[in-house]
Amino acid sequence: MLVFGPVPSRRLGRSIGINNIPPKICTYSCVYCQVGRTTEMSIKRKRFFKPEAILKEVRKKLQQSDAVSAHVDYLTLVPDGEPTLDINLEELLKILHNLGLSIAVISNSSLIWDPEVRHALQVADWVSLKVDSVIERTWRKIDRPHGKLSLSRILEGVQTFAEEYEGKLVTETMLVRNLNDRPEELHAIGEFLEHLKPECAYISVPTRPPAERRVCAPSEDSINMAYNILIEHLDNVEYLIDYEGG
Repeated sequence: MLVFGPVPSRRLGRSIGINNIPPKICTYSCVYCQVGRTTEMSIKRKRFFKPEAILKEVRKKLQQSDAVSAHVDYLTLVPDGEPTLDINLEELLKILHNLGLSIAVISNSSLIWDPEVRHALQVADWVSLKVDSVIERTWRKIDRPHGKLSLSRILEGVQTFAEEYEGKLVTETMLVRNLNDRPEELHAIGEFLEHLKPECAYISVPTRPPAERRVCAPSEDSINMAYNILIEHLDNVEYLIDYEGG
């Protein structure tokens, strides 16, 4: 399904979701992924769907929404893989803007070191970048990245993008019990995010069955601790621990 919704989103109101990547082609194989295990690991950007084909499906979905008076706030690239793997990303974002709606992209940040990816994301009105850990060993355990990815390059790319980007930047940190919910992990994340100055830093936990059965959400006390640590460094921290639909 190229296009779905509109679905309710705490962050974006009512959103039409766009699958610009075929299912489970990703740069990561996160232990907590709630759409299943990655079947094709890749960091090579390439063409998947023609932007015109996606535009056609979005227009059709908007017409259906209008017919039942369903309001739409955002068009959101949130595929079952990493959206920035799409080499047509910039072109797609530009033609979607012609529809007169705000555009959001939810990314795992893994390709943000690439100047072409940062340039493409500038077209979006709202960008979410994932920061699950800034510590190498934890990053590898929780996000299980493609072997050629470098955490230091990714973090540098995130910082550069935050300095350049003129839209709304938010971050999301998925907490997993006994992986990245320890105080030292959270303080390190908070110190990194402090320099980014995101509009909001979201704390999320797995709400649907994860890729690996051993994965569990942290305890309520750990989630509250995470909030209290991050708010020491940031102006706006929010929980994102309820199912949003879609």
